[in-house]
Amino acid sequence: MSVFRPAIELPFIAEEPLCLSVRRNGFQESIHEIDVVVCDAVGRVVLAMGARESIVFPRSAMKPLQALALVEMLNGAVDVPAITAAEFALICASHNGEQFHADAVSGLLAKFDISPEALTCGAHWSLDQNTMIEQVRRMEHPEKLHNNCSGKHAGMLILAKLLTGSTEGYADFTHAAQQRILGVLEFMTGSDLMASALGIDGCGAPAYSAPLGNWARGFAMFAGGGVLPDARQQACATLRDAIAAEPAYIAGTDRACSAINAVYGDAITVKTGAEGVYALAFHELGLGAMLKTRDGNRRGAEVAIGAIIRAFGYPVDPSLNRYFNPILKNWAGTEVGDITVLNLSLG
Repeated sequence: MSVFRPAIELPFIAEEPLCLSVRRNGFQESIHEIDVVVCDAVGRVVLAMGARESIVFPRSAMKPLQALALVEMLNGAVDVPAITAAEFALICASHNGEQFHADAVSGLLAKFDISPEALTCGAHWSLDQNTMIEQVRRMEHPEKLHNNCSGKHAGMLILAKLLTGSTEGYADFTHAAQQRILGVLEFMTGSDLMASALGIDGCGAPAYSAPLGNWARGFAMFAGGGVLPDARQQACATLRDAIAAEPAYIAGTDRACSAINAVYGDAITVKTGAEGVYALAFHELGLGAMLKTRDGNRRGAEVAIGAIIRAFGYPVDPSLNRYFNPILKNWAGTEVGDITVLNLSLG
């Protein structure tokens, strides 16, 4: 266990959001503003900047919490196929749609005799440029297996089949699988999610919203900071260990989410979401975090999650500098600017 030596005095509460300066030749060109909360499993705030009670859609950042419903059921079931660490990570993933991702989703579905055609997430080309070029050269159109959320949907299909014997309508709000997931999310966040805005995610699954601090509390619970039923505690550990062991499956090549999880292993779990969201679980500290860039920018979210990790005393591996301390370059490779944290002194 690491010795806890935060880089800032805690608790740290600020009304202004975390601000990042995008500079070109030393001149401030843009500012990213980020709302962030770090708290424990009973909601005690350790660090907060900006509107910590703002209602946000966590989007794909909540996938590890959603996956708990399936893992709990699998842990208590008999005569079901074994799921590997890579497959558990994939169920939590927003992956690139690289070939190893698509193959893994196909293999996972085959274990439960589910056709890839049952996926309702839609299709898009790989998020990895080299893979996308290769796909366009050999394929007329992308497959649903390449969708960045196909792993999550595979997990939902399996949960639906285990619960009802069928996969029909598995992504509907009222389906037994989605109701099971909703119950887990409400338990972990301590929030009545049906009382906040509801939506449909980009992949067609239900999208829930809640105060930023409640999502942070959910990841503090995931980190082991609270009292959980044995089955849920075991499920959290299963997903933590899987993501740490197989980080390439949570995102993929040249992705911050995979790189961060690879470096910090079972000490920290992070998960990105669309529109500039990041979730974090400090397993050694029993703390959870959620942040949201006000402009929805992923670049700002990556720098911000690095600042939070540094604030809690964790060193930064040089491999993460491209995400946490990016140098801006033009197309010729010349350095033209940088992104710096304005209002959180990290030494």
